[in-house]
Amino acid sequence: MPGIRHRAVERGPQPRATARSRGRERLAGYAAGALVVAIWTAFVIVSRAGALGPLMPTDIAGLRMSVALCIAAPIALRFGLAGLSFARASVLVATAGLGFPLLAYSGFAFAPAAHASILMSGTLPLWTALLARLFLGQELTARRLASLGLLVLGILALASGLEEAPEGAWRGDLLFLAASFSWAVFTIAARAWNVPAVPTAGIVGVGAGLFYLPLWIALMPKGLAEVDLVELAAHGLYHGLLAFFVAFVAYTRCLALLGPGPTTMLTAIVPGLGAVLAAPLLDEPLTVSALLGLAFVTAGMVTTIAAANPNRARSEDRAG
Repeated sequence: MPGIRHRAVERGPQPRATARSRGRERLAGYAAGALVVAIWTAFVIVSRAGALGPLMPTDIAGLRMSVALCIAAPIALRFGLAGLSFARASVLVATAGLGFPLLAYSGFAFAPAAHASILMSGTLPLWTALLARLFLGQELTARRLASLGLLVLGILALASGLEEAPEGAWRGDLLFLAASFSWAVFTIAARAWNVPAVPTAGIVGVGAGLFYLPLWIALMPKGLAEVDLVELAAHGLYHGLLAFFVAFVAYTRCLALLGPGPTTMLTAIVPGLGAVLAAPLLDEPLTVSALLGLAFVTAGMVTTIAAANPNRARSEDRAG
């Protein structure tokens, strides 16, 4: 990943006021993370429900990017590239704006919501930890390894409880893994380049919309005619406003305040919640192993949060 650099930063004793300020930053980071968890959990349910209807994955992506472009355009006009080079901006657009949603929506056409929960949100901390080690020089401490181990146990528990997969579900599973990796690359790049949340949302929303929408309109088959305007508007507003803009800004803010490890461990609760909600809402099976998986990933999340120290987290992100 070109352009990612890290350097050690010396920090002396911090004044009490600074410590209180960083305590408030941690609380703000956790609040932003909780908002992301809520939206991402709903994302799994709403996206799977949409894929089961007449809309095609490319339609859902088109509705998302149409609304996102309208929201992002004034921001992009105000902030431009926000100090990023064109190459770095392109990486953010390719991963968060195009790679993640296109891969995820395509996966929902083949595999159920529980698969998406496990293989997207569930594996995100693992991808992020690997990339942070490779590109940021971030060490895997014993506590971090323990939390990741709990997460792996949770993923295995969830996976063991899945009913026999529908035909072709493996295609969706591969797409979900690729979507998770794409978002992990964005996570590491955004942290390494210290990107601002709102201006970056403008860059990603405009860049993805200008690239994808002409191709969708001109070349791709559509199922829009089979869906009423209310449902189309609901998909556009949810995916473009909430799933893209609100969750994107909250995630980027959480990333800046807490760092990649705690941020992605917070989102690790999504697999269990998604599996629990998919049972009544999508008539997908809920087993004891799903509840056990939720307990494991929650334990891993709590382990990470309990170990989080704002001074140490910031220095770890820059260590090398």
